[in-house]
Amino acid sequence: MKIKIFIISIILLFASLGCTNKKYVYQGETQGSTYNIIFYAKQNNNFKKKVSKIIDSTLQHLDWVASVFNDSSEISTFNAKDTLINPSADFINLLSKSKEMYHLTNGAFNPAIGPLVKYYGFLKDKGSNKIDTGYILELLKFTVLDSIKLDSNKKIITKPKRYYLDFNAIATGYTVDKLAKIFDSLKIENYLIEIGGEIYAKGSHTNGKPWTVGIEKPPVSIYSPQEVLTKVKVKNTAIVTSGVTRKYHNSANKRVNHIINPQTGLPIPSNILSVSVISASCSEADALATAFMIMGVDSTMRFIKKNNNCEVYFILSKLDTFEIKYSQGFEKYIIK
Repeated sequence: MKIKIFIISIILLFASLGCTNKKYVYQGETQGSTYNIIFYAKQNNNFKKKVSKIIDSTLQHLDWVASVFNDSSEISTFNAKDTLINPSADFINLLSKSKEMYHLTNGAFNPAIGPLVKYYGFLKDKGSNKIDTGYILELLKFTVLDSIKLDSNKKIITKPKRYYLDFNAIATGYTVDKLAKIFDSLKIENYLIEIGGEIYAKGSHTNGKPWTVGIEKPPVSIYSPQEVLTKVKVKNTAIVTSGVTRKYHNSANKRVNHIINPQTGLPIPSNILSVSVISASCSEADALATAFMIMGVDSTMRFIKKNNNCEVYFILSKLDTFEIKYSQGFEKYIIK
């Protein structure tokens, strides 16, 4: 569906377990990244084939819905023609959830910043060799998400010209949630779904231990191997990490981060290296991880006190090293 614009900094830690239920593993490539799905169930090989077909068809469908790199997708059609007739239920859901998160974060999460993302060269366009602040201010006029309208009958979606919608910061999380709902309908009680680093885990290993993932230690360079900094236990919850340590490009001899501040139109100059968010919904965790990168530590901590349905873990740069800050509720997930 989407090409990841940064390497997500969550590493799956799969354990070899003795259990009575059979272990099923599905791995492959999707959305410009990879996926790893594991579950335990007392089922036969026919069930495995059935689940495999469901996974493949779901991933293919959501690529057709939301990939800006697929010229035939719904979102590409919408961006080209400014009108989408008879949108799919998933497109409507993505737009509705995006608007919910847009208002919840006071615009820090905004999938309408596509014109700016294109300008900086993080989509299909090559991008500008310099930052023209005047032109950026002009582009900001075309990034008001509420200007994208769904009619009352849910049959037509319209937007003003020059708008460019990009679900990149929520679509993968949405895909994980959709697969999780399908697994629930199949009565699969213990599973972990990971797509491009976005994770939802339900239940536990059949030995009763929680699923475990690792938050990556900040790399020295984009070529550094991944190392685990903190192990986190997850059960019936999602975890998503957003960061700038492995995805950026240089413009006029300056490093340009891929995360754009929707209020200023400029790449974030923050000392925040990465943000990990735990939430009941992977869609929400996905959107909030990006929003918290923009909001910063203090605003995020105030947000969490007001909206106590998520927790956060920051890795911050500090001279030649880094420091960690996290919300009070995050501590219960850390494996010490």
